[in-house]
Amino acid sequence: MTIQLTTLSNGFRILTDHLPHLGTITSGLWVGVGARNERPEINGISHFLEHMIFKGTGSRDALAIALEIENRGGEFNAYTDYDVTAYYTQMAAKHVQVSCEIIGDIVLNSTFPQDEVEKERGVVIQEIGRYADEPEDVAYEALRRTAFEGQALGRPILGPRENVAGFGREHLFDYVARYDPRRMVYVVSGNVDHDTVVRRIGAMFGHLRATDEPFHEPVASRGGAALLKRDAEQVHFMAAFPGVGTEDPGSYALRHLANILGGGMTSRLFQEIREKRGLVYSVYASPLQYVDGGALSFYAGTGPEEAEELVPVFFEELRKVRDGVTAAELGRSKEQLRFSVGKSLESTMRRADRFARTLLRTGEVRSIEQIFARIDAVTPDDVAAMASRVFSGPMAVSAVGVLDRLPPYEAMQGMLEAA
Repeated sequence: MTIQLTTLSNGFRILTDHLPHLGTITSGLWVGVGARNERPEINGISHFLEHMIFKGTGSRDALAIALEIENRGGEFNAYTDYDVTAYYTQMAAKHVQVSCEIIGDIVLNSTFPQDEVEKERGVVIQEIGRYADEPEDVAYEALRRTAFEGQALGRPILGPRENVAGFGREHLFDYVARYDPRRMVYVVSGNVDHDTVVRRIGAMFGHLRATDEPFHEPVASRGGAALLKRDAEQVHFMAAFPGVGTEDPGSYALRHLANILGGGMTSRLFQEIREKRGLVYSVYASPLQYVDGGALSFYAGTGPEEAEELVPVFFEELRKVRDGVTAAELGRSKEQLRFSVGKSLESTMRRADRFARTLLRTGEVRSIEQIFARIDAVTPDDVAAMASRVFSGPMAVSAVGVLDRLPPYEAMQGMLEAA
């Protein structure tokens, strides 16, 4: 593995991950601007821009863009997250310069045709409706809204319908102007020559100039409950607690805590709640981490009759982990996390995404050895200390379904605090 990084005079970064044994590449632009950088009145614009940026430039319409990629057997995709937006292709390595040129064109020269704005507005509103029909997604959005009340992190990436209905071309031009070169990373992972990419990308992005820093709020975790009654076969129950950021000394202790509690079939929650008691089909824990903070969240899907038994057992497991974890549990978690990292490095897309996001968040490129060292450095005492830290913070809870047997929020707090 050979990683090379070049920083242009304007702060724009170009990273190549040379894998000479591969015949394909992932090539794309990662921008450190996302839903977290939106004020309430433009919530959803990052995602809408992601959709619209494929719809035509001064030299290509939407079909021509698609043909440039697919005539070469490639694929084009994008995603929006709270702290990053990415546009990328996956193609044969010999087409790397075409990939660079297409992505540069759509980011720098999109025209956002009015007819395309109107069509895509309907597509995004349908997407919002699809998520609203999924109870698990509704529970997740309600949990974020409660845990990060009044913050961009608590608002949905897709935005509300009324915002999307009001977005026009002027909003898109204004927002893409926030793509400051200092918050942009172009990454190519695969069989690629670094100097070739630097020449091509540098010629396109080297003229950009710095802009004002985007809107950004510090993470502030809240407590409370969002209990949404709905006639459904399952109760979708979630809880969240304040976490730590990716660069916090306890970052990997939090990841091990999540893994030990709800990371697989041998995790404590899975064994106690599903295997021993048969109360759920699915139960898991997820760390949500940004540079400056985050949360540890949990999900359990259960029946309306089982909710009354599930909740106290769930909180009992959270209380018990504060007393410590075993060396065997932590050893298993380390193996699982190492495997997860190793597996991700077998995909050029996941490699590119990992390198880009780490570089945007920290200014560093980390080797697999550095990541493994952080995974392995955690001790059982570190995990127990992190559990005490996390579960002493404000608790957010959400639930969707028939909630007649779900204990009230105040009772849940007592379950967590019980001796």
